[in-house]
Amino acid sequence: MKKIFILTMAFFMGLTASAQQNVAKLAQRGDVNACLTLAKEDITNYRFEEAEEWLAKAETTLKKKKQKSDELEQLRAEAARGLRMLRGTDQVLFIDSVVVDKADFLEVYKLSEETGSLDSYAHFFTSVEDGTLYKTELGNRIYFGKRMEDGSKRICTSDQLADGTWSSSHEVTGISAEGSNEDYPFVGSDGSTLYFASEGRAEGLGGYDIYVTRAIEGTDFLKPENMGMPYNSPYNDYMMVIDELNELGWFASDRYQPEGKVCIYIFVPNESRHAFDYDNDDLDKIRATALLRSISDTQTDEDALNTGRLHLQEALLYRPAEKTVKEFEIVIDDAHVYTSYIHFKSNQAAMLCKEWVGRKKQLDSLRQSLDDNRLNYSKGQYNLASTIREQEAQLQALSAEVHNMEKQIRKLELQ
Repeated sequence: MKKIFILTMAFFMGLTASAQQNVAKLAQRGDVNACLTLAKEDITNYRFEEAEEWLAKAETTLKKKKQKSDELEQLRAEAARGLRMLRGTDQVLFIDSVVVDKADFLEVYKLSEETGSLDSYAHFFTSVEDGTLYKTELGNRIYFGKRMEDGSKRICTSDQLADGTWSSSHEVTGISAEGSNEDYPFVGSDGSTLYFASEGRAEGLGGYDIYVTRAIEGTDFLKPENMGMPYNSPYNDYMMVIDELNELGWFASDRYQPEGKVCIYIFVPNESRHAFDYDNDDLDKIRATALLRSISDTQTDEDALNTGRLHLQEALLYRPAEKTVKEFEIVIDDAHVYTSYIHFKSNQAAMLCKEWVGRKKQLDSLRQSLDDNRLNYSKGQYNLASTIREQEAQLQALSAEVHNMEKQIRKLELQ
């Protein structure tokens, strides 16, 4: 749908005023192509009822000619879906919007420690895969979009084990739809509300849409609900985060943005959905809020706006106590000692380092077992002699392997 909208607008806006008038005249006479062109323009601007009028006029012409149009039926479905969402547009106050490079969009999210933390999938898993990862407040569970064997992405979770490693991931159940992709998860402070983005669903507006669901038990969830407007659009909308402590919400969208850019919208979340009264409220105001072409259209409560901006300023100024995370320690050269995968410039070196860390753990475990067996042998358990000799040989081979891997890591990083 996103491409259709862009091409339609580019076509229509590229016409001269006289050409636009000609299209309108043709549409009034029932010309099918002209009617469809104006219907697309109305859908783009959330004038869904007007779009339906043009589609009805085009349908009348087609019936006279005993013809059908798949495009007409597609546009009619889009207009009906859009109108349903427009009728439920949430009255929400937006306090800021920030346009950044898509690669850096997570840097705009300033979460309180009680809300958990966000990371890129590529950074956390030392991978080239796109996507994000959410870690809970306690740091013992993560949620992320994982590429499956069929090529689709699904929301998966993993728990931290006693030794600091992560359990095998497993898919959360109840949220996936056939032909869809799920990514960009976030779990609310209640521990059961899951926000995520999905593309390819029949009820979506186009691109990625934001959905919300709640856990039934464990990692089994209810059927997700589309969050509607203004959070979703025919473009890509994703990474919804609600920080209840700071009373702030964020989501990302590439609506109205050039390639490679994304806008982060920052808003004051409502305790519960507060939809406009479609039949009685100002329709232009409802459309302005739903379209989000200007966040100033939502800033009608000055006191709430000032309070929201104060909370945002506090979030931006907050600096948590620096935590030293030492995942390992490897000497690269005389001037550099790495203690985290984020220090690496070479992806190959980082991947080999992960393997090296695993081998070092095996080496430490083997060394401890050998020390225990030697102690027991000295206490009279002479039947351990063959085991000790085998472990000594294993220790020598594994030590050499770890040493060679360490040299290879340095070579890859410095080349």
